[in-house]
Amino acid sequence: MPISANFTSIYKRTIEIDFFECSPSGRLKWVDLCKLIQKVSADHSVLGGISFWDLEKFHQTWVLSKFRVEKKADLPKWQDQISITTWIERLDGVRSIRNFEVYLKNQLVAVATSLWVVINNERRRPEPLAVPHEHFTKFNDKKVTEAEFSKLQKGDYKKIDEITVKLSDLDMVNHVTNTKYLEWCINAAFDDQKKVDKISVIDMHFLKETHLKSDCDLMLLQENDVMHYQVNTDKGTHFYCYMRLEE
Repeated sequence: MPISANFTSIYKRTIEIDFFECSPSGRLKWVDLCKLIQKVSADHSVLGGISFWDLEKFHQTWVLSKFRVEKKADLPKWQDQISITTWIERLDGVRSIRNFEVYLKNQLVAVATSLWVVINNERRRPEPLAVPHEHFTKFNDKKVTEAEFSKLQKGDYKKIDEITVKLSDLDMVNHVTNTKYLEWCINAAFDDQKKVDKISVIDMHFLKETHLKSDCDLMLLQENDVMHYQVNTDKGTHFYCYMRLEE
């Protein structure tokens, strides 16, 4: 798709929180916050001519590799109007870092950073972006999160759930969509929405693709207010998540 006349390197969108995106506490679900952030990213990519459809012509697609979200205030409620701003910090070779700020009126609610990789759809391997991106200003110094992406934690993980991938878990790239992993983790580890509302940081690493009918073990290692998750199959660890709770 051609570059839109409305394209700018920093993109802002206002969104009203929908009833179906809210938890029993009345606040925006973590999973849906992550979806909204990525939706704004996708919209910006469309305007800038580097979207899913643009890459598809070259048998390429964007794949999310890492995604860190830090909560700065209580998440918004139904019918709240939030604004999400995004920009590219870095785009070189096969990788891109994109950052986000989420505001409710003048209050900063959350910040996020994401690492994306371009892969060839047929070979399922990384390769340099085939479409031009020089019109995007890269904001190398415009970082938002307090910490860098977490490192994978080793330790004595315990199995808390067994999951078989269903058709509804897949996305347009024909693998488990990234927010589905987070949904699995929250559903398996929490039985009280008040505890979920205490989550302050979520840091996800997408290590291997997971496909239809895969049998997965969901593993948990908890250290006081920090939770480490893994999604494993007989092929290894496909997903890792660092989650910190408020004290």
